Amino acid sequence: MKRLLILASLILMIVPSVDARRKKEKAGEIDKDTYTDKAYGFQIKMDEGWKVKINEADDPMRLVLVQKNYLIPTDYSDAPDYTKVPRIVVYADTSSLPAATFVDSLVSPTYESDQKKEIKKEFEILWEQELIPQGEQRVDIAGERGAIWSAKATYMKEVATSANSLGGKRVYGAYGGAIIGVKKGDTIVLFHVMSEWQYFNDDVFKDAMTFVRSLTWTEGKKK
Repeated sequence: MKRLLILASLILMIVPSVDARRKKEKAGEIDKDTYTDKAYGFQIKMDEGWKVKINEADDPMRLVLVQKNYLIPTDYSDAPDYTKVPRIVVYADTSSLPAATFVDSLVSPTYESDQKKEIKKEFEILWEQELIPQGEQRVDIAGERGAIWSAKATYMKEVATSANSLGGKRVYGAYGGAIIGVKKGDTIVLFHVMSEWQYFNDDVFKDAMTFVRSLTWTEGKKK
């Protein structure tokens, strides 16, 4: 009887460990150059200039893309880690709001919801206090009416010129950021893009919009 109790205790200890090591299901998969989302019925073509991370299936942040060969401002030539690396986050969930209204709710200073709190964790442009809106526009994406909101955010940084330096230099710059939203049925897909302002409009945002415009709908939401 004692041996059985010991054996049962060992099994109870082993099972959670096996579950923890089990590979968790991903939000989607990439076949050749196309990402297919498993739950939300859309596909997007990947760009070889961007590294891609697919998140777990239960994460509304489906994809994170980071530009590989990004440009570094001259002021950061001795300290490249201060550069805001160009990044695109793809979010998907359900909502009853139209795409334009949903995007407006994210940038509204008064609107709050649990969904917005979750989105703000990854949409870095919404962290900035001094935003200078660059305008809103409507755009057609995959046969649906979408919306684009963009903004500029100025900053000041104290940049160390070397690991051993006691002081540094004061750098003034800005970030550029945009949120693009499109909706089909009750599925809302958002794209957040952000980088150093001097590279945003002519480089990063153009790449991001090529990525966004590659979106196609495959089927209705499965879950």
